[in-house]
Amino acid sequence: MAITERDRLRQMLLDRSMRFGEFVLSSGATSNYYIDVRKTSLHPDGLKLIAKLFWEQLEREQVTAVGGLTLGADPLVAGLMWWSHDAGKPLEGFLVRKVSKDHGMRGQVEGNLAGHKRVAILDDVITSGESALIAAEAAESYKAEVVRVLAVVDREQGASQIFQQRGYPYTSLFSIGDLLPAQK
Repeated sequence: MAITERDRLRQMLLDRSMRFGEFVLSSGATSNYYIDVRKTSLHPDGLKLIAKLFWEQLEREQVTAVGGLTLGADPLVAGLMWWSHDAGKPLEGFLVRKVSKDHGMRGQVEGNLAGHKRVAILDDVITSGESALIAAEAAESYKAEVVRVLAVVDREQGASQIFQQRGYPYTSLFSIGDLLPAQK
């Protein structure tokens, strides 16, 4: 059986990004596992695999820009911009701060969002969905339509239902269930 790119990314996430112990998540909840996708997305092979798999999800969506909440989305946005350029359908990128700057232009969004009508929100790990929602609301403040929320890993803690209620189509490359059984 041939090893697919998805299989390779899954193994890389297991090897580089999964940790077990006691962790406090950004939501304040505790967990006996932690997945730091940045350990994979900041590796050249990991980013290439994520960008390719994200591109396969988005190439028919007719998006013109991709973005997300800084810091988890930063490498994902850059990787997908690069992949889309090589595919001949370049996407622009934007990054959203959790809160607006208190200096300079005092903006919450960095990059190229103005004028883009169809955008995708990228996230590394989805737990509550809060990060993606902040980014989606920022995009909508620029009159953009969020046509997809796309994550590397969904911790399966209710975010998909929240996205559905808000009308955001949502896809993840992996659910946490795709990763946890391999450790048993």
